[in-house]
Amino acid sequence: MLSFFKSSKKKAPKKGQSFYHRENVIQNIEEFSHIISHLSSNNLNVSISNIAFQGISLDKILEKNAESDFGEESFILEPDTGIKNHKVYYYRITSNHLRFLIQIHFTDGTFFFAANKVYSDALLSNNDKAKVAKQIVSKYCPDASNKAIDFNIKDSLGNVLFTKDHVFYYINYLPNNAITQALLKQFGNYKKPKSGQDINETLDRLI
Repeated sequence: MLSFFKSSKKKAPKKGQSFYHRENVIQNIEEFSHIISHLSSNNLNVSISNIAFQGISLDKILEKNAESDFGEESFILEPDTGIKNHKVYYYRITSNHLRFLIQIHFTDGTFFFAANKVYSDALLSNNDKAKVAKQIVSKYCPDASNKAIDFNIKDSLGNVLFTKDHVFYYINYLPNNAITQALLKQFGNYKKPKSGQDINETLDRLI
């Protein structure tokens, strides 16, 4: 859906590492726990077709093929999130007045998450959100209301697409594979340490 990689686009000015670090949807394990838990959610609508990202099946996305599949990236970030060998490939796309900041996440070369941030030079209008949502409805859930903005969708393979509407509009993708199932088991029930608990654990190791 919404494939902009192959379209003509104005080359966006370069941004530095701090920009991409701030834009990383997975800042810490607490945030990732909320994201990965969508794989086991019972509140998901069933898609009429298998979920794809930029026309590519989620199980076919590999880090080694990123350039051939998506073109030259805007930046590669290697964040310290607690996820092993975590890399994030960023792509900045412009289409008329709309902007898209795409991030594709890999661990040990395997794809496990993608997010597409939709925004504009001004505040993203409800009309623009509706245009994007219409694409989701037509491809995955034609029975949904034409006013629907929020989506939580699972396909027959267990892949998940969910959106977040908060100032910007995010379309998020989770493949259902061995890696994401292992990450779900490892981080899905993560509980943030109580105040002072992490300090006590550090002191216990050091003293």
